[in-house]
Amino acid sequence: MDLKLHGKKALICAASEGLGFATAKSLFLEGADVMICGRDQNKLHVAKEKLLASHNSTQHQPRVFTFSCDLATPAGVSELLHAVTTQMGHIDILVNNIGGPQPTLAEETTPELWQSGFDRLFQSVSSLTNRLLPAMKEKKFGRIINITSLSVVEPIDRLAISSAMRSAVTSYAKTLAREVAPYGVTVNCVMPGVIHTARIDSLRTAKAQREGTSLEIELKKSAEEIPAKRLGQPEELGDLIAFLASPKAAYITGANIPVDGGLRRSI
Repeated sequence: MDLKLHGKKALICAASEGLGFATAKSLFLEGADVMICGRDQNKLHVAKEKLLASHNSTQHQPRVFTFSCDLATPAGVSELLHAVTTQMGHIDILVNNIGGPQPTLAEETTPELWQSGFDRLFQSVSSLTNRLLPAMKEKKFGRIINITSLSVVEPIDRLAISSAMRSAVTSYAKTLAREVAPYGVTVNCVMPGVIHTARIDSLRTAKAQREGTSLEIELKKSAEEIPAKRLGQPEELGDLIAFLASPKAAYITGANIPVDGGLRRSI
């Protein structure tokens, strides 16, 4: 299926690895120019080389841009927007993706950690989105996709900040979707379940240390809890996002779509 993404320009946050990188690859292989951002310039360089190597044609190869910044700060957002304007001109597709904060229990989360989580997971998303929206509305085309978490519908133990702030992003996205739908701009969220990334390995390693097991055992236990009996792969999420970013998904907006192998129990 041709998703009609040739010539579209996409910005994918936190895309040097994991879900962000998989999303960038899916969009890139569909012909979109992509800008990937993250905090580590070396990782971004490696990611760029991997993207370029993944394209099997030297003709009409889309472009890859990189930019290193910290989106948890207003300065980081401003610097990224300046780079976007300078290097790409405008953005048709924005994928908001921010790595999760450190695990905490709700009762042990300090005001400072709540504020840090707000700046990192919510403020960065709303600031970047709101500043890219005017151009999308003017062009009568825009796709905003937020990578949240299954914790939005079923909060996860020890991830108090992530669960709360990603829920806030979801409410913001739903409200925004209704406001901008008349302008041809869609706003959706995808909720990954247990997708095998470095983040999952980190969380399961911490659990293994608490329970005296091993990473291998904890990953196997996680897989057994999922009806599909396996962990998801990053590209399975990336391909869904590529579809949502395309003109073919023009009538899908305000949605929260799980990618979880059937893990969630709620409707």
